[in-house]
Amino acid sequence: MPSARATAVLFPVPVADPLLRAVGERFPGAVRPGLPAHLTVLHPFLPEVDEAVLAELAELVARRAPVRVEFTADVAQRHLDAGFVPLRPEPDGPLRELTAELAARWDLRPYDGRYGEPDPHVTIALEVTPQRAREIAEHVAGALPPPALLDEAWLVEFDGAWSLRARLPLRG
Repeated sequence: MPSARATAVLFPVPVADPLLRAVGERFPGAVRPGLPAHLTVLHPFLPEVDEAVLAELAELVARRAPVRVEFTADVAQRHLDAGFVPLRPEPDGPLRELTAELAARWDLRPYDGRYGEPDPHVTIALEVTPQRAREIAEHVAGALPPPALLDEAWLVEFDGAWSLRARLPLRG
């Protein structure tokens, strides 16, 4: 759970929202509430984002071209054993590059370094049993979302609930 005040940079993935809803309905408690389907670019970002930081963030994101991605189900045993079911975007290079650039600019580490260099992903289920993770992964493999065009990042804030702070278009 995020701290009382947190921010994150992410790409919304609306084409995956129906899958997220379906998993939440079929497997209660498996889906995190509060945010739509998304690919996290950098979390945590900065606890406070002033207008100067927001302007620089918007400029860095705007230098990037939109990215068309397709999704695959990630059924790696280590994830399922940990109760985690992700979707992987392909290609993921542009997402990794943006994460690295933002992390370097503000001297941040994705997820505070808990997972090394994390793989870009859409979290479908989290904190479920390994058996439930396998069931969800089987369900997801048969219901992958269509390709998505990532043409806008979001800066979101958490202060008791997640909310959209800014839309950051990619213009490349």
